[in-house]
Amino acid sequence: MDQGLDAAQLLAELKKQDEWAKAIIFDEDLNVITHKNCAASKEELAPYLKAYDVRDNTIGAGFVLLGEHYEVHRWHPPLVYGRRGDADVGEGISLARGICKKHNGKRVYLLITYELPIVSARAVPQQINFYNQFIGELEKFDIKQQ
Repeated sequence: MDQGLDAAQLLAELKKQDEWAKAIIFDEDLNVITHKNCAASKEELAPYLKAYDVRDNTIGAGFVLLGEHYEVHRWHPPLVYGRRGDADVGEGISLARGICKKHNGKRVYLLITYELPIVSARAVPQQINFYNQFIGELEKFDIKQQ
């Protein structure tokens, strides 16, 4: 029988990611599985479900998390990421999407933020590893079809 994702275990693992300021794991039905410093509402999470639909729309609109706007500058499904701030004070954001067999084969999203001096070159590989180890398998995309 499918045991589902273990929210307590995922939260424990999220807490170990001390270079991530915020993190939230949610599914395609906007059910929050767990979060670290990121109690976002379903209304705020809803636009993330469309982040992979049209590149120009996502980059144009950016992301909003907990009332803060982030510019999106990289659209490389299954990863979409960007930042807010300037060279001295800033926060990056990265969204990853995959399929989780433990969650009835649904799409599950992992959204993280990270503050300078942590940059995407460090945080995004951590996010990929976390997703693959604790959640499921990142989706495979054919960019030509996007």
